[in-house]
Amino acid sequence: MAALLRELLVSDERYRRQWQNFSQRRSSSLHQAAVAKVLALHLWDRGERSDAAVSLPRELKDRVSRALNGTAISVETLTWVIAAFAIDQVDQARLWEAFDGYRDPRGVSRTLLRQRQLARRQRHHTVSLFERYLVTGDRSLLMRSTAHTIQAAEDGVTAYIFNHEPAADWVEVIHGGHLGERLRYGDGLHAVEIVLDHELHQWESTSLEYRTHFRAGTQFPTEVRRPAFARARNIDLAVHFDGAPPRHAWWCVWSDHVDGNPLREAPETIRGASIRRYVPFIEQTVVGFRWEW
Repeated sequence: MAALLRELLVSDERYRRQWQNFSQRRSSSLHQAAVAKVLALHLWDRGERSDAAVSLPRELKDRVSRALNGTAISVETLTWVIAAFAIDQVDQARLWEAFDGYRDPRGVSRTLLRQRQLARRQRHHTVSLFERYLVTGDRSLLMRSTAHTIQAAEDGVTAYIFNHEPAADWVEVIHGGHLGERLRYGDGLHAVEIVLDHELHQWESTSLEYRTHFRAGTQFPTEVRRPAFARARNIDLAVHFDGAPPRHAWWCVWSDHVDGNPLREAPETIRGASIRRYVPFIEQTVVGFRWEW
């Protein structure tokens, strides 16, 4: 992680010239104090730190040092670096992949074998996703409840496209926006537009809460799937059975939103009446659960 970050800041002229503007040494050797000054200017410009905090570059120097020497780096620090140096999307992906591997290697990525066409170009990243499915005592799916934090990848993000099950009866937005256009795309996928309460600028985040409702006693699935295209972090999925739980359950990874059998699966412990799994990140994949009664 640290090696990649140092390499980008030194070898890519777009990033190197920014910190060199604040370095008294005219060399290609990375100057930590100059990097800290770039971060401080970004935080001042964005209003995240007061202009009166004149000691900010000095205060950031230790944080920068830990990030560049591999001692420690946080989500906040990496987010600041990416924004302050205007890191392009290809290099962003490399940094987040290295970061997630450094922090926790249990993520899932690049299993999609069929690239279904998106309804619209994705303009956000998922910061966290907390999703719960409710299966009633008659084994029918009643609700899918989602708490979702997204971050704008560019300026002007006004909506989130929520991909949902074709059999969904209706979608309810609890917090963060309101329903917009209904969409069909990707040869059989269904989605609804959630129009945000306010437009997001690049790196700005917002939280959404929405629920997908199903007509009682009509849908009897034995699996649930959650797709991801761009990198999504901090994924927490669970299914609660309001009645007798299934005999067996598995955590699964698929190559498509709806088609095919799992590429791989692992037995999932049923605790009480629920199955649950946390994943540090998912990208270009479909994950979820299946079960047998």
